[in-house]
Amino acid sequence: MNILTTRFGLIQAPESEIYRIPEGLLGFRSYTQYLHLPDPVVSGLSWLQSTTAPDLAFGLVAPPLAVSDYRIEIRPGDRAALELHDERTAMIYVVLNRGGGGLTVNLQGPLVFNPVRRLGRQLVLTSSRFPVRYPLESMAGSPSATPTLLPGLTPLRATA
Repeated sequence: MNILTTRFGLIQAPESEIYRIPEGLLGFRSYTQYLHLPDPVVSGLSWLQSTTAPDLAFGLVAPPLAVSDYRIEIRPGDRAALELHDERTAMIYVVLNRGGGGLTVNLQGPLVFNPVRRLGRQLVLTSSRFPVRYPLESMAGSPSATPTLLPGLTPLRATA
């Protein structure tokens, strides 16, 4: 499959590498097929690139890069929709956002993927413990891998 992107140019990927997100993402319900790509420069950053909209790509990071104690419960209905039999095989990411306040991650709307079935789903957490816009800058003094992420995130300006 040939996927035209504004960020990475033309990408050739087998159909077996495409993730389906049947319900789409919040605000992007009509886009249901994506390719998950590691960033070629920034360690810990990956991209969820739409297969049908060249300029639609979401920056993703694993939750521990943002919040060390981030834990979510995958509800039975979400597990069924993801055809996820073993929760330990799930891949969980949070979406990066860039706004006037700098870089943030959405901790209330994590993305969960079943890498075996190539299915994804955005959860909407009802707990107010995690904000929609958690600032990454607040962790600049932490010893985690996040500080290596911050300098390289300028490419986010072209994402959705």
